[in-house]
Amino acid sequence: MNEKTKSRLFTAGSVVLAAIYLMFGAGKFIDPAKWTDKFVAWGIPEWFVSVSGALEVLGAIGLLIPFLRGPAGIALALFMVGAVGTHVVHAEIGMIFVAGAILVASAVVGWLRLPETMSLFTGTKLAAQ
Repeated sequence: MNEKTKSRLFTAGSVVLAAIYLMFGAGKFIDPAKWTDKFVAWGIPEWFVSVSGALEVLGAIGLLIPFLRGPAGIALALFMVGAVGTHVVHAEIGMIFVAGAILVASAVVGWLRLPETMSLFTGTKLAAQ
């Protein structure tokens, strides 16, 4: 597989992942009562519904911007650790796998863009490939 094809597949995967985060994040603003009930049942404060939704929407936007894709993937993977943990604690087996798959996909995006992400923080330029 050539580099152009790999790049297109990676971009397509990032767009799909962004759509998933946008769907869940926007859902917290479209139907907050549904999510508030769930969060309260999980022992999470009501106010975190809005915070969670905003982080998911912002993360989705980050996944769509090439130079932010890596940091967004890493941040979203860390965010999803909490979601997976919540589903584990409450024995929501199906959601453990859904949240786990989203966590893994986010981590893969972050990992594959790690050199670019590190260059953002170190101020170094990557060599042309």
